[in-house]
Amino acid sequence: MKRKIIYMISLILLVTIIIVMILPKREIVKVSLVSDTATITYTDAESLQIIGDAIRTVKKVPGAVDVGPPSYRMTVTYDDSEAVQYSVYMDFETQNGFLIKDSNSERMLDLRKKEFGRTGGSVSEVKM
Repeated sequence: MKRKIIYMISLILLVTIIIVMILPKREIVKVSLVSDTATITYTDAESLQIIGDAIRTVKKVPGAVDVGPPSYRMTVTYDDSEAVQYSVYMDFETQNGFLIKDSNSERMLDLRKKEFGRTGGSVSEVKM
């Protein structure tokens, strides 16, 4: 009985490792940062690695976010041509910042609109 369990666990681990190795990893090919005064585009490997690491290692922070307009609007383009939009908020004095994926903020706005629709309230749309 123990032998069967060990074989099954080993098989599951092996299949998992094979799937992870076979699945293509998306690579960032371009990042554009747009502020009120400038547009910066990164295509070099070092910059893309730094930005990719920042996106992958971001720490999720619970709670509501009440901020003004973003420091930058960031578009990350992957090798499969998918473009993902972010709002980047930077505090240049403390050198801290955070990212909000636009699809997440749009879903939150949709949820808020839905809730206000049920309760009879009203919502003003925020342009980002």
